[in-house]
This record gives sequence, structure tokens and C-alpha cells, in this order.
Amino acid sequence: MVPAPTPSVARVITPQAPLVSSAVSFAQALTGSTLAVTNDDMPKPMSRGETVGIKITRDFYERGMNYCKINLRGRLVLNKGDKPYSTKEIETKLQKLWKTGGAWSMLSLGRGFYEFFFANETDMRTVWAASTMNLRPGVLRLFEWSKDFNMHTQRNTHAQVWIRLLKLPQEYWMERTLREIASAVGTPLLIDKVTTKRLFGHYARILVDMDLSHKLFHEIVVEREMFAFTLAVAYEWMPYFCTHCQSVGHDVSACRRLYPRKETTTSKEQIAQGKKQVPVQKVTWVPTKENPSRIGSSTTFGPIAANIKVPINVDDVTEAIPAPVLDNTTMEKEIATAFVDKATESETLEMEIETEHMNL
Repeated sequence: MVPAPTPSVARVITPQAPLVSSAVSFAQALTGSTLAVTNDDMPKPMSRGETVGIKITRDFYERGMNYCKINLRGRLVLNKGDKPYSTKEIETKLQKLWKTGGAWSMLSLGRGFYEFFFANETDMRTVWAASTMNLRPGVLRLFEWSKDFNMHTQRNTHAQVWIRLLKLPQEYWMERTLREIASAVGTPLLIDKVTTKRLFGHYARILVDMDLSHKLFHEIVVEREMFAFTLAVAYEWMPYFCTHCQSVGHDVSACRRLYPRKETTTSKEQIAQGKKQVPVQKVTWVPTKENPSRIGSSTTFGPIAANIKVPINVDDVTEAIPAPVLDNTTMEKEIATAFVDKATESETLEMEIETEHMNL
């Protein structure tokens, strides 16, 4: 008996999974990343004459905006001769000055500019209210984060200013209401503690960040339903602002762009010329007009000593007066006569004294 054949069973062969290469790219090896990065669906570049253009994805750009919206930027200003800081040295100094609840970090952008990343908006506004930090040496000036930052064209037009809302009724002193009113002239940063505790009711005091390139208002119209009133605003201090170069720190009258300094550099040829010895020429006095009588000159006294007759009249109208001449014989006679007179006077005085004694 022949055994019946066994029914054939269909074999299911599962396809083998594709092999994944364990090799990593050079960029992944440098960054330590093992994530697979694909370059699919990349936008195509477009030729723009001598340059090339590329259009980025808007969704990812908005994600980057949200990541940076609570950042601050700052610029370190050093005096001439100050030693430059490293990023670590600046961070160490700021750790002692900034009292924040969360962690923060900083990034160097070049040319003295830095970007600061904060964990929350509260820490950002607390640091921003401090505005300028004195690092000794050097000053760090903070300003609001803005998109499309270019350090080469950056102009600092913002400044932190304390404002006073004068004669504001107490029902408007809620923190939210004060911030809304102050936002009419700038970005509110901090409300004074005296205002928060309502210890002084003459005015509400608020620190705001102002763009000085915009118009400055001294009155605010506060509106609510079916009512509006005008509120006076006073600024405690305003920094110098140049309307020419749109920059804070100097007035337009001292703008170097408008009134550049004259260079006083000296060339090498001028320096070498200055080291040479220049011979000094002796100045010869030349009279400006004729002086026949030689008045004011030392030669006037020479002819008198030599017994020379010299006219002393400037106009030469009168005759010259001769100088007196004394010979030796006359001088001896005068001296002898003087001695005889002296002896005679002495003898007469003695005779008078003897006569007075005899009479006594």
C-alpha cells in the first residue's frame, strides 16, 4: 500500500529588513549626535544675479522667535586701556549682581555685544529693570531683544526712565491699570514700592523702557467706557539723545558723525625734520629812521667822555654846547684853597673859645 502524499504547505518568507549603516557622518562625529538627519524636501535655491537666494520655512522661524522672546541683549563698553573680559569673567560678575529665581545663560555675539537667555519672563524683566550694570571696569548696557539684529548697524535708541503719573485717582492704582497707562509711553518694567504700598499719593512712579527716537508725550488721555480724562506725565531724567545718528549717549552738538574730529597725526618726514638742528641766525638791529643825534643809543655817551662836542638838539637849530674842560693846575689850586680855608676856620674857632674862658 502506497502512503498518501502529505499536503504541501505554503511557506511564507518575510522580507529581510534593510541594513542600516553604522557609520556616522563627519558632522555627527564632531557634535556627538547619532540622530539621523535627512535633507529631504529642502527648498530649492534661486539665483539672484551674483548671489543666491533661499526661502526658509516660516513655521521653524516662528519657533525660533518664541525661543528668543524672553531674551535680552547687552553691550559691554570699556574705557581706553581697560583689559577686555572673557565671557566666563562677565558671567561670574553678573551672577553676584543678578538675583533671579531661575537659571540664565549668556552668549557672545562679537564687537562687545552679548545675548542673555532667561528661564522665565519675570527674571528677564527683573534684570531689564536694572538697565545698566557697572562691572568696574566697564559698563554693561542692556536693551530689549528684537529680531533681525545686526551689530554693525545697531543704534541704541532705548533708555530706562522713571515716569510720574501726576494726580492719578486712587481707583486707578491697581498694578494692571498702572502698567496699561504707562505702556502709552514705553514698556513698563517696574512699579515703585512706595506706589505699590500706596504710601505717597501725589503721583504714581513707574520705570519704563522708552524708545527716544519716537515722539515724547507729556500728556496721556486715559479712556474707559463713557468717560475719559487727561493725565499729566513727568519724566524724572532723560539721557542725551542725538537726533542725527539716532543714538543715546551724546547730544547732536557733540556728534562725531556730524562734526568729525580733525586728525592730528604727524608723518614720518615731519618727525625726522623735527629732529634736525636748525641754525639760529643772529638778528641785526636796523634803525627804521635817521637819528642824527643818536638819542637812545649807547654811542651818545662816547663823545662826551672823549671831550668831543656833540649837538644835543634833535632839530639841529641851536649850536652845540661845549663840554667843560678842567686842566690839572686849576684843580690843584682849588684843592689848596679849600685846605687853607679849613685851617683858618679852625684857628678862628679856637680864638673864640679862649676869649670866652678869659671873660669868665
